Amino acid sequence: MSTTPLVSVVMPAYNAERFLADAVGSVLGQTWKRLELVIVDDGSVDGTPELARQFAAEDSRVRVIHRANGGVSAARNAGIAEASGELLCFLDADDAFLPDKLERQVGFLDFFRSCDLVYSDHYVGDERLNPLRLECRSPPPLPLQKLLTFCNWFAPMSPLMRSRLVRQVGGFDEDLRSAEDWDCWLRVSHHGVLAYLPGPVGVYRTHPGQMHKDLERMLENQEKVIRKHFQPGSEEWRLAHAAMAWSDAKRSRASRNYARMTFKLLGCAWHARTRRDLRNILAFAY
Repeated sequence: MSTTPLVSVVMPAYNAERFLADAVGSVLGQTWKRLELVIVDDGSVDGTPELARQFAAEDSRVRVIHRANGGVSAARNAGIAEASGELLCFLDADDAFLPDKLERQVGFLDFFRSCDLVYSDHYVGDERLNPLRLECRSPPPLPLQKLLTFCNWFAPMSPLMRSRLVRQVGGFDEDLRSAEDWDCWLRVSHHGVLAYLPGPVGVYRTHPGQMHKDLERMLENQEKVIRKHFQPGSEEWRLAHAAMAWSDAKRSRASRNYARMTFKLLGCAWHARTRRDLRNILAFAY
């Protein structure tokens, strides 16, 4: 890898007019300057297309793709197809990178040439990107593939990876409307070497319009990922369902639905089967 590789940042944007300037500014303000930003306007009906074109007119590192609405997976894949960098990462249009995200992770991949993807921590922020808490994604003493069986361990903004790895696994599954990043990281973990670099690299913005607030769709797509990757009745299948039940139990407790919470806790214990796996799920699944 060149000591000054080009980094491609792919940014899917759907009706993101309110937040796009923050996201784009966080990319163009990186301390690592050799980058390109590919904004994929996914059929927006607000001012996103015009705003994106304005950014492209002001900075030659920005390119804009306009396409009919097809969902975040299709938008990311369109950006991957247009990306020309040796290294690749993703940023949703309502989130933001910290200024040294690329410089730190490029340096890691340049030093550890056998590594194909490096991921880090991130902040969860409010609607104005003020940090509320740090999501530390330091891996526990478990193989990463087993950890990814429990849950989606890192956010889409977190990793920087070699472009060839993403293309090797075929990008994102366009049949998934959520949990698409979990599916992608599961496939990537079987084809490349993944590593963790401590420290936050971005801020995940929380706001009322986010896709993850559609719980029914999220659970449906998580189930699709489990069916896609794990043989029914296998250890991985059981652990994935145990982790889903544990997450559902925590949500049920928060909403004071104690009957559902009890039912899901029993399901978690039944799927986990062993004390060791149950301890791991209670500790690491979320």
